[in-house]
Amino acid sequence: MGLGDIFSKSFSYPFSDLTKYLMVGLGMIICDLDASLGEIFGQDSFIVIIAFIIAVLFSFVVAGYTVNVTKRGIDNSKEIPGFDFKNNFIDGLKLFVVFLFYFIIPIIITLVLLFMFGVIGAGFGHIVGSLGIWAVFALIIFIVFGILGVVAQSRYAISHSIGYAINIGEVVEDVKRIGILKIILFLIVEHILLIVYVLILGVVTVVPAIGTMITDVILGGFLILSINYGVGLLYSK
Repeated sequence: MGLGDIFSKSFSYPFSDLTKYLMVGLGMIICDLDASLGEIFGQDSFIVIIAFIIAVLFSFVVAGYTVNVTKRGIDNSKEIPGFDFKNNFIDGLKLFVVFLFYFIIPIIITLVLLFMFGVIGAGFGHIVGSLGIWAVFALIIFIVFGILGVVAQSRYAISHSIGYAINIGEVVEDVKRIGILKIILFLIVEHILLIVYVLILGVVTVVPAIGTMITDVILGGFLILSINYGVGLLYSK
């Protein structure tokens, strides 16, 4: 399937069931609850601390929910799944382990590079001089493992098995099958959408809580559905 078809299908996917689209948006509000309430009560409020705990726990539910969305993409199904809080939470925890496996390596390598180029503990002038070289290496590393992570997400969606998702040999074969350039272009579009989302969130905070909630429902729900459905379509044969 070409990238044009993938983006066309993934962008239209959220609108195949507006009720479930709205439910996903409401889920995003819960994930962002501490930020929304912090705009009203202040970040040190007890209410905001409780909201933060709820937001973290529900973030695992949403992460697990994306597994089901990705599976719909792999199956080329237009059905939007409903929430299954218990199983979604379990899948969210397991998917976290999968991504930790893939991204702990580039994080460690990046820290090693920081020491190698003398960035940590160095003066500002030395940091600026080393930053370009360090940034290029770090970017390449994160792109490589980001490519593997996208495929691993789909493999987990199929199997619900951490072992199947972190089998690097088979993941690399899947990457070859899909095409590295195709995955990179998909990731570029995905991150552009995420940057737009963050920028809009930054702007709407001028309307305390309400602006953030509206953005979470409309744009947050759209991104959760379209991006993860697109990941599934990318992997589908």
